[in-house]
Amino acid sequence: MQLLKLRSEDDHNIDSWIKKKTDKYTSPEMQNEILKVMAHYILRQVVESLKTASFLTIMVDETTDVSNKEQVVVCFRWVDSNLESHEEFVGLYVTETIQSSMLVQIIHDILQRFDIPITKLRGQCYDGCSSMSGSKGGVAVELQKEEPRALYTHCYGHALNLACSDAVKKCKIMRDALDSSYELIKLVKKSPRRDAMLQKLKQQMPDDSPGIRVLCPTRWTVRAEALHRILANYEVLQSLWEESIDCVRDRDEKQNSRNISMHDNI
Repeated sequence: MQLLKLRSEDDHNIDSWIKKKTDKYTSPEMQNEILKVMAHYILRQVVESLKTASFLTIMVDETTDVSNKEQVVVCFRWVDSNLESHEEFVGLYVTETIQSSMLVQIIHDILQRFDIPITKLRGQCYDGCSSMSGSKGGVAVELQKEEPRALYTHCYGHALNLACSDAVKKCKIMRDALDSSYELIKLVKKSPRRDAMLQKLKQQMPDDSPGIRVLCPTRWTVRAEALHRILANYEVLQSLWEESIDCVRDRDEKQNSRNISMHDNI
């Protein structure tokens, strides 16, 4: 709807259509239906391109969204006749469990819906969790029983993240800095009261610094921005730390807060 209003600024036909009282076809239900039609059209085009490939690699990862629902993201990687690689995102699938049997069932359902034979699979790319790469009952093993040529590769992104995390843990200064940053952000983000105090303190500062971002404990590549925002709000966070530490009621959280020294660790 906002895009229509934007386009109406230079298109009088759209502007007059939006100002109509009836038969505008802009209700939330109609918008969702139009978006669904567009999504299905794009997905059909993606599937047609996948069918032209001789071989495919499937990439699957699972995550929990903000509504606390387990979702499975599925992508395909393939190479065209010009030896150019392509990665196609085909959807997010809500699941009640992330056990290997359910994930295998989801993959089978996707292949069946797309009319792609499993014999086209030559690669599998997952993270290193047991449900995906377990040697006895993981997804990779179960699919290889049906197509032995579908070789498993540990996701390079996950592998790099594990390597960086292990390397940082060997350095006490960096380990303590990340632990302090994580506790600091948790102190702010887990309390609407302290978050409101932070916004109030920021309004008193002359500079327009960015907001605080959650420090992801499992993804190394997204930590840089979180650390940058802590540095940008350093003075504000110092003031918030001093004002809010006495407001913490949880005994363990209060003890952790007192043990963290922003001056020494961040």
